[in-house]
Amino acid sequence: MKRLLIIMLALLTASVGQTQETLHSWDVSLNAGYMMPNNSAYKDFASTTFGVDATWWCRGIDTSYWRSKKHYPFFGLKFSYAHIPNSIAGDRLGLTGQVRQQLFGLKRWEWSAGVGLSAYTQPRSLTGDTNNIFIGSLINCLIDLGITYRPTERFFLSARVLHTSNGMLMWPNMGLNYFQVDMGYTFGQRQPGSYPTNVGDSKVPKRELGIAISPGMVMSRDRDFDGYYFCYDLNLYYQNYVSPTFAFGGAVDLWYNTNDTKHLEREDGVYKIPLYVSAMAFAEIFWGPVSLKAGIGPNIVVSPQVTIPFYERVGAYYNFGNNYLGVAVNAHGGRVEFIEWTYGRRFPVW
Repeated sequence: MKRLLIIMLALLTASVGQTQETLHSWDVSLNAGYMMPNNSAYKDFASTTFGVDATWWCRGIDTSYWRSKKHYPFFGLKFSYAHIPNSIAGDRLGLTGQVRQQLFGLKRWEWSAGVGLSAYTQPRSLTGDTNNIFIGSLINCLIDLGITYRPTERFFLSARVLHTSNGMLMWPNMGLNYFQVDMGYTFGQRQPGSYPTNVGDSKVPKRELGIAISPGMVMSRDRDFDGYYFCYDLNLYYQNYVSPTFAFGGAVDLWYNTNDTKHLEREDGVYKIPLYVSAMAFAEIFWGPVSLKAGIGPNIVVSPQVTIPFYERVGAYYNFGNNYLGVAVNAHGGRVEFIEWTYGRRFPVW
C-alpha cells in the first residue's frame, strides 16, 4: 500500500510542478455522518461518526499545458479524522490526494474526488477480534467523492461518500462505507487573478486506440487457501476526444484471478484458467499529464465464483508521451477484486 501513496504524491507534484504561478489555500471543516459495513446484512455494526478534515490546496494559473476554457482545477492533499463511537475497527485516519473543480460551470458548486490511504486504530491484525470481518489490516485504501456548495467565497458545505478496504491484500476485507456532511472555512488565497485561455494544441488526436497491462495481487476470501494470488488484466480500448481534456470510449478486458483457479481445482480436480471476458463504457478526464478514468460494463464470460453480472474500474494515471502509468481499482458491484498496477500505450488515430 505504500506504493499507492508514493504514486499519489508523484502525480500531485507533477500536476502542479509545471505551472508558472500557483495559489495556495487551506480548507478546515468539521464532519459528521454515518458508517455502514459494505454489506447490508451487517447493519447492526453501523455507527454515527464525527471528526475533522484539513486540506491543503494548490492551484496553477496561466499554465502552458492547460488547453481548455474550463476553470483550472485545484489539486490538494487531505488529512481526515473520524471518531466512530461504536466501530468494531476503531477510529479512522486518512491521507488522500484530492482534485476539485466547478460542477458544470455552476459558480457556487464544486465536485471533488480523492484517493489515498486510511488507518484504523483497532483493525483485526492488531486486536485479534474474530468478530471484526470488516477491516483486517492497519493500512487500507480510501476513496472519497463529494459535492460542495459555497454560499460565500470562504464558507462551504459538503456532502461526501467514502469507502475503505484493502483490496484483498489482507483478510478479512469486507470494507466500510461512510456518508458524511462537512461544514468548513477556506483560509488563504482562493481565487486566481486570471484564468487560463484556450491555446489549442494540434497534437491532440480526435480518436485513439490503446492497450494496457495490469497485474495485481490479492489474498483469498476463502480461508481454506492461504497466501497471495496473482491477477492479470489485458485491456484493449478505443476512445474519442470531445475536447483536449475529455474523452469517452469502450473497452474489452481479458483477465483472470489465479485464486479462482484454486476454487475450480477443489470442485472437480481439473485445472482450469478462469478466463474473464468483459466489456465496459468509460470516460477519461485530463489535467495536464494527469488523468482520471471511470467505467462500468457487463461480464460476458466469467468464473463460476462471480455472481455479479457487471464490473467497474476507477483509476488515476500519469501520462508521458503516448505512455501512461497508474493505479486502478477493479471491482464487482462495489466489491474490490484487485488493485491494478497499470502500464499502457496510446495509439493516436488522426
